[in-house]
Amino acid sequence: MLAGALSTLVAAGLVVVSTASPANANDVRIENTSWAWTDSERPKKINIDHAGDVSVGTWVDSKRRPHTARAYFTFDITSYRGAVIELATLNAKETGAGDCAKRPEVELWRTEAYTSRSSWAKPPVDLARIDTTALPAESGCPASQVGFDATEGLRQALAEGRSTLTLSLRLPVKVEKNPKLARKYASQVGLSIEHNYPPGVPTDLQTANGTNCTVTEPYQVLPFRTLDLSAVVHDKDRTDTGGTDEITATFALWPVDEPDARVERIDFSRDDQRALGRFRDIPSLFEHDRVYAWQVRAADSRATSAWSPVCYFRTDFEGPATAPAVSSTDFPADGTPAPALSGRFTFDAEGAADAVGFVYQLNSGAPGRVTADHPGGSATVSLNPRSGPNSLDVWSVDALGNQSPVTNYRFSGALTMPTISATVYQEFTESGGPGVPGVFTFTPVLPGTVSYRYSFNEQTGTVPANADGSASVTWVPTEAGWTMLEVVGVNQDGVETAAAIWFFGVAEQPAGS
Repeated sequence: MLAGALSTLVAAGLVVVSTASPANANDVRIENTSWAWTDSERPKKINIDHAGDVSVGTWVDSKRRPHTARAYFTFDITSYRGAVIELATLNAKETGAGDCAKRPEVELWRTEAYTSRSSWAKPPVDLARIDTTALPAESGCPASQVGFDATEGLRQALAEGRSTLTLSLRLPVKVEKNPKLARKYASQVGLSIEHNYPPGVPTDLQTANGTNCTVTEPYQVLPFRTLDLSAVVHDKDRTDTGGTDEITATFALWPVDEPDARVERIDFSRDDQRALGRFRDIPSLFEHDRVYAWQVRAADSRATSAWSPVCYFRTDFEGPATAPAVSSTDFPADGTPAPALSGRFTFDAEGAADAVGFVYQLNSGAPGRVTADHPGGSATVSLNPRSGPNSLDVWSVDALGNQSPVTNYRFSGALTMPTISATVYQEFTESGGPGVPGVFTFTPVLPGTVSYRYSFNEQTGTVPANADGSASVTWVPTEAGWTMLEVVGVNQDGVETAAAIWFFGVAEQPAGS
């Protein structure tokens, strides 16, 4: 009796059965999404997705009526668009045979898709016979697996832009009506596909510092003699655990006016990750005010993408030619030392048109940066020098950060801390004692002092200044030991002087006790 199709369809779609090493062809098995068979005894009907097995060839029913059948299987191939198909094998399981002593040739055809209007009389259009297989006797009967080469059928369907592939099993026409040669197959068959997705053209090309590359003028300008180019690589291949192939990215760089000086660097990355082209070992490649071009392509072990579009950049390694001028009315160079409080300093680019700002460093401290009021212009900053000699280095910078020659500005700052005097507790001397009060007087060095902050060890306080700027505090020690008095003057703007230090000792017992 003619068998039907499988009772329950196992979820159709991709089933990964094995995977080669990264960047090799992936071997993936997909199950058919539908099946059908036609019967010469019912020439106007088609059986689609009926439960049970499917027959190929001719059998005779209980009423001695002959039935000749052809089987059809449909696969969803949308996932393989863009893939290079290296091998596709249809794997079918025999479930019955008319005569196990006979081993017929079985043909595999590619056809148009079947519909509910298809039938024996109006079968799906045959497109090509793509394989013929005859199993050897030692294969067993029925054979647990029969393989057919479906490579060309799958390739052609994909080349035509189809989303499905329909394959048909049948016996050759000249023996199709011989019942001894009939075969039955499980209605669920598989298509094992060895394939590789060629890497895509890299995207998101970036020149140094993560900036998108430029392809038209004006080109990006770089101040670097070494740089890392980068791009995102793409490859659709996946391993059976969801991993991705390792992709080789090749970066090519050359001066536009000397294409034969092309230099290439490679990096390794994976799908949707960024690869780097490191050009650090040949700084002589980069010359000032020269235009360079670069591009990148990706490859696995089987295929290489096209080159990306060409990116361009121009180099600029030279800063403003003129060193800036530095001046200060608060701290004139080589002048009388001014109190070492905050003062203003003016930097002038001396007309260097490409100077957009200044970098400055006072006494080897952290560098500061200020923008010029206009290209080639000036800027003013406030700095807090120290008492004694000071050294200020200033240089102009262009928009790329290239530097001019350095100007060194030297000046002096006068002491600003107040003076301290005491009635009992003299500096560096043990005197007085616990409970013995001492008077400490603070006298300003700078005019405009309005108050003083002071501390005896960790005991702190504030005292207002008298009209002459001086102030006194009385302090009574509670225990013997060495004590440090620290005093800072504060003017009407809240600016503080440097700290004055008075170190003295409190005796164990007051003198004469």
